Amino acid sequence: MRYHAFLRLLPENPQGMSPIEILAIIASLGGVLLSMAKKSLAWVYNIIASGLYGYIFYQNGLYSDMELQGFFILMAIYGWWTWSRSEPDWVPEKSRRSTLFTGLAVALLFGAGSGFLHQQYFLSVSFPFLDATLTGLSIYGTWLATRRKIENWIVWIGVDIVYVGMYVNKGLWGTAALYLVFIALALKGYIDWLKPLKNRD
Repeated sequence: MRYHAFLRLLPENPQGMSPIEILAIIASLGGVLLSMAKKSLAWVYNIIASGLYGYIFYQNGLYSDMELQGFFILMAIYGWWTWSRSEPDWVPEKSRRSTLFTGLAVALLFGAGSGFLHQQYFLSVSFPFLDATLTGLSIYGTWLATRRKIENWIVWIGVDIVYVGMYVNKGLWGTAALYLVFIALALKGYIDWLKPLKNRD
């Protein structure tokens, strides 16, 4: 796949985009591309992107997303440790259906509880329940990725589709474009990870 075709979705002269958002986009793309290639360096890029996006989301009142970045940093450290200890040609794994349903249920419950708390205690919060639910699902998707589960790509496709609309509403056009790229890359990542599973079966 020609990744530069996806990069054309990003504006050449990104008016309204701060330098921090541009750097966050670059780091995020690097993390996803390296994840598709199953490279442990992906988690280093994810740490950088999460730190930058934590600041961006704080400035835009997306507090659940801001808090999520702190979790991402911790999970990225764990993911880097896990992937760096694996064989270079490791094969992804499938999750049990019951485990997937349990994880999704916990993520949705987290979204409901966290959304309620943010609505009660943060006056400038945006989309409290939607943002918190996406946060819960993002946490679950990240956990699946650290465990090398192929379903992480499916979770990310669904989450990223909703994030595009939310970021457009907040005027974060560069980040919205980035998440369109993420959707395409997540689909490609799923296909790439599926191939060795089929060969093993």
